[in-house]
Amino acid sequence: MSGTAHHIGPDTAPDRYRLLRSIGRGGEAVLYLAEIELAGGAEPVVVKVLDSKTTITPELFERVSQKWNEQAELLRFVHRPGVVGVREHFQGPPIHRPGEAETLSGRALVLVMNHVDGLDLRDWRAERTLAAPAERREVMRTLEQLADVLDWLHSGKATPSGRTVVHGDLSPGNVMVDQHGQATLVDFGLSKLTADHQTAEVWFTPGYAAPEVFEGKRTPGSDRYAFGAIAYFLLSGQAPPTVPEQLSAALAGLPHIAGLTEEQRARVLSIAAADPERRPVSLSGWVKDVRHGVVSTTTTNRPAVQDAVPAPAPPAVPPLASPATPPPPAGPPTVAPGAPQGFGEPTYPIPLAAEPPLRAEPPSSPRQPETGPPGPPRRKRRTGLVLGAVAAVVVVAVLAVLGVELLGDKDKKEDDSAKGGGSTSSAPVTTAPTPTEEPTAESPTAEPADTESTDPDASASPSYDPGSLPDVPMADLTTLSSVSEPDSFTVGPAKINTKEYGAALHGDCYNGAYVEYDLNREWQTFEFTAGIDDKSKIEEARIVISVDDQPALFNETVVLGKPISRTLKVAGVLRLRLKVESSSCSDSGSGVIAAPILRR
Repeated sequence: MSGTAHHIGPDTAPDRYRLLRSIGRGGEAVLYLAEIELAGGAEPVVVKVLDSKTTITPELFERVSQKWNEQAELLRFVHRPGVVGVREHFQGPPIHRPGEAETLSGRALVLVMNHVDGLDLRDWRAERTLAAPAERREVMRTLEQLADVLDWLHSGKATPSGRTVVHGDLSPGNVMVDQHGQATLVDFGLSKLTADHQTAEVWFTPGYAAPEVFEGKRTPGSDRYAFGAIAYFLLSGQAPPTVPEQLSAALAGLPHIAGLTEEQRARVLSIAAADPERRPVSLSGWVKDVRHGVVSTTTTNRPAVQDAVPAPAPPAVPPLASPATPPPPAGPPTVAPGAPQGFGEPTYPIPLAAEPPLRAEPPSSPRQPETGPPGPPRRKRRTGLVLGAVAAVVVVAVLAVLGVELLGDKDKKEDDSAKGGGSTSSAPVTTAPTPTEEPTAESPTAEPADTESTDPDASASPSYDPGSLPDVPMADLTTLSSVSEPDSFTVGPAKINTKEYGAALHGDCYNGAYVEYDLNREWQTFEFTAGIDDKSKIEEARIVISVDDQPALFNETVVLGKPISRTLKVAGVLRLRLKVESSSCSDSGSGVIAAPILRR
């Protein structure tokens, strides 16, 4: 939208809000970043506008207007951190230029909300890899905040009358996180405010919509399903699958969830159930189960370590049975010379203390006859042997760890110099790391290595980005997945000023078009040709291209037969936004962004 040209307001003050730019859509309405003049200064707000031309008939507009006003009025009673504040709502003239409100026909429904200064969850997650424990705790804190506020809205405590508030379109784009880490639900303009609301309009965010949403029904259960999809997105960095069974399988495949107990896993996966009645009622309780797998240990998320810690008893069983089978003749001294092969033995804490009696009791032990007299002297000898054996095992274990590390370093150097020639020396290195990882449940010295080698997120961070194409020098934007549902944008061939283009983005000028792409800070330039398709009925359209929170890099009115070719610098850019303004034409036609190429 043109920067200073458009306003909206109630009949008594039609120019009250100056619209700066479109920032998204929700169902039938468009969201704008706007500002209002107060005491000589401009304050930012978010304005949601439902224009009468999208409702087709006056009768339908009046029906929607009644519902809209009722919902907006009720939202004014909802006051709590984590929920965006509603300033006012009204019906007034449609979007217009200053002083021209009385010259236009039609009406618009408007909801004005506080502006939340921060990042939506998509951009917030893009800045984190979850490789560090602190970042995993940040994710859990965000989920806990959202779970708490959603439980409160669903309980009926949010409104004086006790009515349940359902968001209805919960997705990462509708959650803002400010600089203090406070997560806030935004865009409540068309939320459904009954426990079981049926509606003819089916609008949703793919991947976050529960099955019942496709039938026009939104309930607290559908919010809970969307919350589970958000949790998957935050933990994996990937867009959630669109089918409940696939979402459940994707959640189960996360290392954080796989390490939970069977009972905890079942509770966590129930949030993706196709039947709303099977989903958890308390999201706060659900998050507690997830937290066990994500931040219960700060150095590792490996299921093997967590499963081994609470079950020390099983390893104590073999020592009770083993005395019946005499050990080899060299029983007591075999620990030191056999260290490379037997280094896996101390994988359980108890055998260290249980092994010495096995060495002391067999009658075939060489030292047994020397301590011949039965009774107390024998017990005393056994006690000394136990202490000595324990000390010996500890010393040998330390030396073995150092030896394995030296062997690993030596082998690595030999591999680098011989280019793969040291096959025999690599054998100890491939077998030794397994036992060195196992004692991490009680050995703090092994934690740094465990953290580096087992963190599931350390190598996966770039893969979530739909626009990330490693080692590719250029990419056609029409072939990449958008991070927002393309709104009135289509992909196809175009003809601009008689020149044929095989790939182009067509934006509906009459209704307006909007789409976003995640560049993941990986590209240097964006080149394109903007114009009007030769087959369109319109002769001009305004095309806007912006990045992140910066002013528009391209904001031009393109004219039929006069395309504009540009190359924009996008180095370090996270989000690329393309838009064709709805107010720039009065007939059907397309503003075209042809041959959109990203280059590194």
